[in-house]
Amino acid sequence: MRKMPTLLAPAGSMRPFLTALRFGADAVYCGAKQFGLRAQAQNFDENQLAQCVRLAHEKGVQVNLTLNIFAFDQDLDGMVCAAKAAKETGVDAVIVSDLGAIHRIAREVPGLDIHVSTQANTTNSESARVYKALGALRIVLARELTFEQIEQMARELGDEIELETFIHGAICMSHSGRCMLSSFMNGRSANRGACSQPCRWTYTLHERTRMDEPLPIEEDARGTAILSSRDMCMMDHLPRLMESGVSCFKIEGRMKTEIYIATVVGAYRRAMDAYAADPKAYAGNAALKGQLRAELDKVSHRVYDTGFYFGMPKVCGEAVGVVQDAEYMGYVVDVSGGDALVEMKNRFFVGDELETVTPMGSEKLIVEDIVLDATGEHVGVVNIPNTLVRIPCGGKLNTGDMLRGPVRNRA
Repeated sequence: MRKMPTLLAPAGSMRPFLTALRFGADAVYCGAKQFGLRAQAQNFDENQLAQCVRLAHEKGVQVNLTLNIFAFDQDLDGMVCAAKAAKETGVDAVIVSDLGAIHRIAREVPGLDIHVSTQANTTNSESARVYKALGALRIVLARELTFEQIEQMARELGDEIELETFIHGAICMSHSGRCMLSSFMNGRSANRGACSQPCRWTYTLHERTRMDEPLPIEEDARGTAILSSRDMCMMDHLPRLMESGVSCFKIEGRMKTEIYIATVVGAYRRAMDAYAADPKAYAGNAALKGQLRAELDKVSHRVYDTGFYFGMPKVCGEAVGVVQDAEYMGYVVDVSGGDALVEMKNRFFVGDELETVTPMGSEKLIVEDIVLDATGEHVGVVNIPNTLVRIPCGGKLNTGDMLRGPVRNRA
């Protein structure tokens, strides 16, 4: 019987990390303060990373550390030192893209697993074997591969080396994320972790003889990001993924909030578990599949597609802005005495019908009362984000759960 793939979740700070553990990740990948490709995330210092490793290992969850910048000579000693510190902390694997860094870490930090980053753009079995010979345990496949190519690589490689593939999240419009646009426009290198995402900006056209007459490219009131790709969503194709021979499914999003992590990780966790328990029953359960797919529409995202899995994806420029079917209302800090202590994120009122977000799924919750934690005052609404309030929850919530509600027009 084929081994069930693992689910790898992102975390850019402590709360998303704890959320990934709570909502069913088998492993979490995160960055240190240096050498990763998400420099704008909060990331983790050595003490925080040690805490993450301890908490994850208590739950049988692995921690992977990103060291995947495009490295210069002056970076390599530091990357090796970071890898040594990671191993001493108990990190399970480092994710590396640079060939020289892989070679040195394998040689100088024996016993630390190496995963070859998608930035290395591995698209064939021979390349995978070369990385294995250098000491790599896993290849994070290039995002440009189709289902057929991934399945062929899995058959060709067998148990020689593990394969990992992205299944959900924002996708860079450049080849395996190797983009120079941010460096060119404002000196912030995407390949060094400082991407300013100029592909998401709004642009206009100029006809060369009329440079003083900008022509807007409008698809809705917010304009359009003409270079921006859609987001990937492979929930509808989970059975084929499960049978593809891939060892690990990766969710993008180290800049995402805890509500995103909870929703996306939770949905894929429930889908994977249901399929593993009974593939035929899962295939025939349209209600469950529809429910899990609908979950993914409730978080902020660009229009979904399937990346390169079925050939060339949709053209850039069609993913205009972001959409979501629900809004993040609050994070449950504590539960006691039948009430939930909630850190409010967006305004909600007494009488509102909200939804719980828990590892087991969601259910309706009517807000019967709102009490300011600081003063004990009963109020009808709270307008200041991050205010702590108490609401009755009827046993429907636990610490680390969340609340969401309808998207309101703030105009």
